[in-house]
Amino acid sequence: MQLKFSIIQKEIDNTHFYWVDDEFMPSVSHILDVAAPKEYGLINFFKQNTPEEIEEISSKAKENGTLVHDACEKLLNGIEITLEEYPLRAKKALLSFYEWYNTYLPTSLITEQMVASKINKYAGTLDLVCTIGDKRILIDFKTNKGAIYFTNKLQVMAYKQAYEESTDENIDECWILRLGSQHKCGYEYKLIDDVTVNDFMNVYQTYLTINGGKIEDPPLIDVYPETLKLKL
Repeated sequence: MQLKFSIIQKEIDNTHFYWVDDEFMPSVSHILDVAAPKEYGLINFFKQNTPEEIEEISSKAKENGTLVHDACEKLLNGIEITLEEYPLRAKKALLSFYEWYNTYLPTSLITEQMVASKINKYAGTLDLVCTIGDKRILIDFKTNKGAIYFTNKLQVMAYKQAYEESTDENIDECWILRLGSQHKCGYEYKLIDDVTVNDFMNVYQTYLTINGGKIEDPPLIDVYPETLKLKL
């Protein structure tokens, strides 16, 4: 698909950073990490675990989320995956995604699309835009164990604004698909209609306040030579 402006993503220290028409912009997830209020369940998680345990659990959850997202993208692009190559938790999530897909039969798929709001100055990568019935829908995949969180809702609304601005195409509805849940069907599929992009922008203003009223400077990128050799 054709975007209205150039978006470049760079991964530095396992974090995504974006340049939109050569202007640095913070990612949606980074803004939320820095400035969004912490969920009650997350606060309890921090209280009940040591820093080492938090790091280990968070790392495993992130690894599982990456595995599932990458596999879903492959499936949506017509690539066959081998389930036995995935650990049990990811396998359950992927089976639930398979069930969701065959239930809702989405068409006109756009996957893993970088988008940006030049007006509000942020960027990110959405999971899926598709057509279901007669509606154009933006869907964000989650692999959270417990629930769909408030920050998840803010994220999907931020992507909606950015997608519409990047493409001039309207999104009718935003949904979150939580894979591998305890629901009978194996997933939770929820319409997000109780927050707006203005709620995200309130968090964005807090992010700016934390950083002295401005966007953080882009990270320094270390450039290393391909080889090293001493002159002996």
